[in-house]
Amino acid sequence: MLRPVLLALLLSGTATLAQAKPETVPLLREIKEWVIGCDNLRNCHALSAPSGVDEEDYSSLTLHIWHQAGAEGYLRLRFDHRGEALDLATLRLDGQPLGLELTRDLHVELDDQGGDPEVRSYGVIEEAAARRWLQALRDGKRLELPDDKDAHVSLSGLSASLLLIDAVQGRVDNLTALARPGKGAASAVPARLPTPVLRKFPGAPALTTQEQAGLVAAALRPITPEVNGTGGEPEASAGALTAQQAMTVVRYDCAAYNCEYDVVSRQRQAPYAETTLQLESLPLEDAALQGSVGYDPATGTLSYFYKQRGIGDCGGGGVWVFDGKGFQLSEFKMMPRCTGVAYGDWPSLWSTAPAP
Repeated sequence: MLRPVLLALLLSGTATLAQAKPETVPLLREIKEWVIGCDNLRNCHALSAPSGVDEEDYSSLTLHIWHQAGAEGYLRLRFDHRGEALDLATLRLDGQPLGLELTRDLHVELDDQGGDPEVRSYGVIEEAAARRWLQALRDGKRLELPDDKDAHVSLSGLSASLLLIDAVQGRVDNLTALARPGKGAASAVPARLPTPVLRKFPGAPALTTQEQAGLVAAALRPITPEVNGTGGEPEASAGALTAQQAMTVVRYDCAAYNCEYDVVSRQRQAPYAETTLQLESLPLEDAALQGSVGYDPATGTLSYFYKQRGIGDCGGGGVWVFDGKGFQLSEFKMMPRCTGVAYGDWPSLWSTAPAP
């Protein structure tokens, strides 16, 4: 029989684990051959992404797993295959056929978003079916398409990725967990947070030709040859923020596919003095407004897209919306590994709802 003191210590330790604080979000993490991102609402997305270890730095096949926060949050899997059309029913798990029960769960998804015509998607959209797939994959090592030598998904790190998602969403040892479902009731899972609603862009009178010229000249003035380096001629644009303020964006010191940018809020009238730019911070330390930056005065949106390499399959991107006083973060995505995945399928780290 356990001594009372030892029993108390064990119970105390269990209680401490049960009460452990969930992971801070947004979260972006790499685990072996996987990348995991969870947004400000604790919705999570894991995707297979070769790390380059063992001379594997590309696959034409990507597996995405989405799990929405909350007890009734949806679970969804999707395979994306880049290249010639192939039958995913021929997939092999550690060299063996998947079997009819799993392959019949795959449904062809038609692209209605104007994406890459060479990408074909196959979804597992029902909860029970998605769980069957994860149960089969958790203990496996590798998925392969025999007719495409580049089509593979390493399952190294999958179980740890699912456990991380469970921890972020408060599902560990819960009936709804992905990694190790337990006995905890679904009702014990923290409720999904309400989606932040953006404030509307009020609009502003368009800049006159004179204002445009004066603002562009003022924005270019600090960009001396020493500052610009050998990156070609600097370029500037200006757009209205309010009846009194404007935004100027200067591009300079361009390298292969990224440039330096100077983004400034200014008075619309001479001498076009700088004013305070209220810009909601990006919620990860290694993210910055860089790469390719633009302001659209018609919608009041400021955006950036940073490429880690030329084809733009890795890096970061974000969008802000001006509400008349400052810029609210509307969207934020990052992809740390270059694996052929387009921006639209990068992990979303910040989610909002448009203004009504």
